[in-house]
Amino acid sequence: MDDQLAIHGGTPVRTKPFGPTHDFGDDDVAAVAEVIKGGRIGKGPKVDEFEREFAARHGVKYAVTVNSGTSAMHTCVAAVNPDPGSEIITTPWTSAGTLIGTLLHNCVPIFADIDDTYCLDPEDVERKITPRTRAIMPVHLFGNPADMGALRDVAERHNLFLIEDCCQSHFAEYQGQRVGSLGDIAGFSFGGKHLSAGMGGIVLTDNRSLWERAILFRDAALPRDNGPYEGRPYANYFLAPNYKINDMIAALLLNQLGKVDGYIENKVRDAGNIIDGLSDIGEITPQKVRAGDRHTYWSLGFTLDTDGLDCTAPEFADAVSEEGVPMGGPYLGTPDEGPLYRNPFLAETLLYGNSHVPLDIGRDRPLDYRLVRCPYGEELMTRQINFSMVPSLTEEDVGEIIQAIRKVALHYRK
Repeated sequence: MDDQLAIHGGTPVRTKPFGPTHDFGDDDVAAVAEVIKGGRIGKGPKVDEFEREFAARHGVKYAVTVNSGTSAMHTCVAAVNPDPGSEIITTPWTSAGTLIGTLLHNCVPIFADIDDTYCLDPEDVERKITPRTRAIMPVHLFGNPADMGALRDVAERHNLFLIEDCCQSHFAEYQGQRVGSLGDIAGFSFGGKHLSAGMGGIVLTDNRSLWERAILFRDAALPRDNGPYEGRPYANYFLAPNYKINDMIAALLLNQLGKVDGYIENKVRDAGNIIDGLSDIGEITPQKVRAGDRHTYWSLGFTLDTDGLDCTAPEFADAVSEEGVPMGGPYLGTPDEGPLYRNPFLAETLLYGNSHVPLDIGRDRPLDYRLVRCPYGEELMTRQINFSMVPSLTEEDVGEIIQAIRKVALHYRK
């Protein structure tokens, strides 16, 4: 092997791309074609069937499909029905889709710090609770479950809703129980995640009142058949968008549901082998997974010991990418563009025109995200790198991923 890094002119470890992220085949085409030929391409029996099957796989009573993960998280907030100015505590290390619905609902995201799992620190969550707090919204980042037992305890003691963001964590498990079944309500994304139709999302809950509000909210609060307002005069009963999906998307999701376990098994196996292959490199620490939890590895994350390496995390990621293994990080561009409270839409209050809504509702002065800090997470995630897992890796691929990361780590080791 050429020890000179490819970024410095050496020979890269690999030159070919990795395989596909999903197995989209003739069976998927046939499933969608069947819907088209049937002539009913709007919301229909396939949507209902997918909702039933996805709910059953999580052991919950109710499911509500929507058109994206962002819509799913907005629907979760809407189901809770908070007053304007209410606070929802969440993590700043997540897609903005986690909290866009919070802001669209005129509520205020409050950011708590994270721990070595890259997920919410329950102790800091409790420190952030105020009389305005309405809910806690943990994110199971990269497929790794947050500490749902501790967070549920905090939520129950303070009479708060617990809203799970499962967009990156399909079929992950906290202490043997699937995420999405642990809080009061949960949202998922189907836009390129383990289970994908290129778009779509779903909301799960065991709470009938939350289901009633959610299923109305995703469909302009109209009194549809088999819904909670069935039989009422046709009208919009409260302010709500149209977030529905159609039967073509549902048919594709149903077919992919038969493949997703295989995707996840491959990713979990390959992530474990990559971690094992790097275990003697002390300057690289994988995202912490609690004993008894199941990480499903939508992304494989590591934290670098930059005191032991003569490079920054972005430099490390760039060097690995030049070796033919696409590596990202730090997540959200920490510490320059991220975490989210450094993004312009929050730091510069680019929300509703020139106003400070909802950051000034019921406050003497607007919340200023430029003053927010989550110090442990900032230090940790400044040193973070990640690799997007695909289910089609071969043994040779896994070996070359390990080889590329080792090559870069050994080159930069002090």
